[in-house]
Amino acid sequence: MGLQVKKLYILGSFLILAALIFSCSETLQRRHDRIHGTSSTDRSSRTPTNDRDSETGTYRKDYDRVVDGSSQTGSQGLPASGNADYNHRLLSQYAEMDKLGEVVLYELDNLENRYNNLLNEYKNAKSSSRQVMAMELDKISDDRLMLYKAYTNIYRNGKSDWANVKRDVDNTLREYRQKN
Repeated sequence: MGLQVKKLYILGSFLILAALIFSCSETLQRRHDRIHGTSSTDRSSRTPTNDRDSETGTYRKDYDRVVDGSSQTGSQGLPASGNADYNHRLLSQYAEMDKLGEVVLYELDNLENRYNNLLNEYKNAKSSSRQVMAMELDKISDDRLMLYKAYTNIYRNGKSDWANVKRDVDNTLREYRQKN
């Protein structure tokens, strides 16, 4: 009886996974259609014919919607160069985000090393110096938390509000470096 329950559980899991994949596939297809100006009717009307002049089985872009900018997809109607400029700026912003993230990770790595070294010293220290070391370990833990928050802020909010996030993270790094 237990084996049958496991089989049913596995089959149910597989069916749920298949449904999710199919759902995601359709969602991605709709997104692709919106971006590229194709539609589901373009796909459904692709019936093979024996006519040599027609291309069968290929997607056809709806250039009327792309050129007119009258698609219902919510596109801004930006010219191709506008999209390229936007993409270039976005790539530059992501590169800046990664550079700043690397700086924060570098500081975190240094802090982790200090923490581990102090923790090893704490293990072998006398009880009189353990109190001071415990306070220092607490400060390092607080600094680590502050830097982790700054790092997650870069990637959580950086795309939508890069100027403010960059300023906040720079201030956090400056504050951390002044303390140490």
